[in-house]
Amino acid sequence: MFKFVPSQQPAGHVLVLLLAYLFSLTLIGSPAPVEFLSVQANNAWAEQRDSGTTHPSKATLEQAKTLLETHRPDAAVTILKNFIASSPQSEYLDDAYLLIAAALSSTKEHAEAISYLNQLLSEFPTSDLADRARLMLGSVQAQLGNLDLALPVLAEVRSLTSDPGTKREALKLTGEILTKKKDFLRAIQVWLEEMDLAPDEQKSGPRERIRELVTGKLDKKTLLRVRDTYTADFPGDVALIRLIELHAVRGEEYLAERNIRLFLARFPIHEYAPTATEKLRSFKAKLKASQYVVAAVLPLSGRMGLFGTESLNGIQIALEKGRESLGLTSIGLVIKDTEPEKTLLLSDLYDLVAEHKPLAVIGPLLSHNLPMVAELAEKLETPFITPSATLPNVRRLGTYLFSTALTYPQQAHRIAEYASSRLGYRRFCILHPDTTYGQELARLFSQEIRQRGGEIIAVESYKETDTDFGPQIRRLKAEDLKRDGTSTTTQTTKGVSRVVYTPGFDAIFLPGNSAQATLIAPQLLFYDMKVPLLGSNGWNQPDLLRLADRTIEGATFVDGFFLDSPDPNVQDFVERYQRRFQSNPSLFAAQAYDATRLVLEAVRKGATSGEEVQNQLMLLNDLPTLGGPAGFGPGGNLERRVFVIQVKKGKFVQLE
Repeated sequence: MFKFVPSQQPAGHVLVLLLAYLFSLTLIGSPAPVEFLSVQANNAWAEQRDSGTTHPSKATLEQAKTLLETHRPDAAVTILKNFIASSPQSEYLDDAYLLIAAALSSTKEHAEAISYLNQLLSEFPTSDLADRARLMLGSVQAQLGNLDLALPVLAEVRSLTSDPGTKREALKLTGEILTKKKDFLRAIQVWLEEMDLAPDEQKSGPRERIRELVTGKLDKKTLLRVRDTYTADFPGDVALIRLIELHAVRGEEYLAERNIRLFLARFPIHEYAPTATEKLRSFKAKLKASQYVVAAVLPLSGRMGLFGTESLNGIQIALEKGRESLGLTSIGLVIKDTEPEKTLLLSDLYDLVAEHKPLAVIGPLLSHNLPMVAELAEKLETPFITPSATLPNVRRLGTYLFSTALTYPQQAHRIAEYASSRLGYRRFCILHPDTTYGQELARLFSQEIRQRGGEIIAVESYKETDTDFGPQIRRLKAEDLKRDGTSTTTQTTKGVSRVVYTPGFDAIFLPGNSAQATLIAPQLLFYDMKVPLLGSNGWNQPDLLRLADRTIEGATFVDGFFLDSPDPNVQDFVERYQRRFQSNPSLFAAQAYDATRLVLEAVRKGATSGEEVQNQLMLLNDLPTLGGPAGFGPGGNLERRVFVIQVKKGKFVQLE
């Protein structure tokens, strides 16, 4: 580095201190005055002056440094440019390149600074200034906004330098750039590495940066990732504290409680532990003080965690509305995650119901769990309302079981009724996925059509992984030609013969998902199967509109919830949900919302126990649901309204 520094000082000591200041500032900030120089640095310069050296190169570089020190970088640039032009063979040329780059950077002439840094690295690849040059290059690129150019340069510094201080500066800058790019997890990782390299007295800097990042910039999803990555170390503790505070402020006490328990298990002697313990105690006291309690028994983790969380969100919105519009201010919510320790689930449920005596339990989600809870529900006289189990007759398992889920029979009945009664269709083909969902809907639709005097011409199935549906369509076509389909030969304008197929059936039922529908529709058209398309609730996805072409226009399907319904009840629910959770509600959320609202309605009408709630649910036929007044049928399933939806001009439109 500065080769004219006296032998008793390490080579480049003074320039390193100068540049360290210039580059260890915040990422996009302007360099501050050179008042930073330590006593040691000033003494080094004094020693140079006292040594009586008169070497012109040394004097020039010292003069440039003095100009920078006195806030005159433009004058320093002029001197250094003259030096570089007049002394192209100087042994101090690499020093001059680095110093002029620092001066240019301080005046925001970043592009020119980069050119000198690149020149230094090109002409003096083995210079002991190379690491500092790369460090400055990364900093300048970042100040220009070239973050993706700065990162590999800084990575090179980190891998090549043998100086711990230089490596720490590179790590600090890298973290700042990653923060700017919102790559917060990697920023935390590199700052932790910087902290590990720092002497004890300097660890507080990177630690505080990480703390500020976690508490000030991370969203819930990223906080969860930090929590689950650093399970017993900093900053996992900071992430947990932040999550606890966020959930408590938003009234999500069940989530705050889960994170408190996790915090106390991982950090039992942490300074925050007494605060966490007190919060947990206050949550329990508040729940105990509630006049009524509703329980939610849902999978909030594991592969079904998303659906369980959406259902829980719907429950929260229902309770929020109940407190506002029904005056039910003293209803608490107790939650059980059904995923951990599944073998103890029944025992845990018994303890939960026995301790809190909820008016009703919302859950479980899946049909195969219903037999397990049916006996418990009867024994404790507590209604269990599943918001999503599609079993068509839950009452056969127990008199305390109810379902607000959209069932396969309800879907098949609604689409068949609309196609037959409203549209007058009589003949149908079916093309369905070879799954339980597809097979059951195909069977039920066929049954509904025949009961209405209609006819099923042909039924074909396909594997979920299929993308070519030609074989199935050709078989449907062949079967139709045996009945009412026709095939005629026509001449094109160029005199070429063409066989034209005209379907003899009125519509085709496609009970698959949205991705399958968008693949099948154009292939039907290719085979001249120009008939209306009928679908199931698997179609109700934004992907249907995003991926579909004109062949899906006019298609009709059904679902138990329609996000864009003009119904005021639906819109109130959607707006509340979006405001609370910054996302759109799903069918799971809507059905759990309905389940909870029905319990609150029973309370409003005077129910004060699980047995009384059960009686109300069995007797009332005007229960408030998102689809309008409804009641439970003899099978324990909510006889809910099923929406008919059509694809019209690239949008979903409610028909009835």
